[in-house]
Amino acid sequence: MNTKTQIILVAVIALLLGGIGGYFYDKGEGFEGMMGNREENFKAAENKEFTKENDTRAMDNMGGMHDMQGMGSVATERGFIESMIPHHQEAVATAKQVVARGGTTPEIKKLAGEIISAQEKEIADMKTWYKAWYGKDYVDDKSYKPMMRSLTSLSGAELDKAFLEDMIMHHMGALMMAQAVAPYTEHAEVRTLIEGIAETQSSEIITMRIILKQL
Repeated sequence: MNTKTQIILVAVIALLLGGIGGYFYDKGEGFEGMMGNREENFKAAENKEFTKENDTRAMDNMGGMHDMQGMGSVATERGFIESMIPHHQEAVATAKQVVARGGTTPEIKKLAGEIISAQEKEIADMKTWYKAWYGKDYVDDKSYKPMMRSLTSLSGAELDKAFLEDMIMHHMGALMMAQAVAPYTEHAEVRTLIEGIAETQSSEIITMRIILKQL
């Protein structure tokens, strides 16, 4: 695991504990300026102190969704792919509902569209690698438990708020899996994927927190 990956994943831990997004928003910095200092943000995260109490408090603040489905224990590339595909599929399906029935601001619709585009590509890539590396097609074993609430009865701003709150925690689950599998990667493709997930979804968490404060 290279230095860049280590820095990104340290920053991921800071995000899991609610440190970076709220800090920069409270300072009044917009998303553009904040991400312009991304490397400084990641380096600053290395000096952050983490405790179990802080972690629990962060989970409480994000809707009390404590069940992260053992995501921090993924220790093989195969297990990572088998967990990440249905995880991404849930994100895509939920984002599509926002595009169709929510998206009360341009920022939310843009975010939902970007999640769909990025994660559909990553799903396709993972399925291709799975067949190439393990000699068979990926098949969903139906063991995945949805992390996000149903949006069926919601619409407009109410739907948007539920989407943002749940997608923040959902992204945190993906970041935990990326962090967990990083020491066990065997293929360059997976290393590139987890770096992309860490960087993209960290940025999206910050964006979602900012939008939530503005709703």
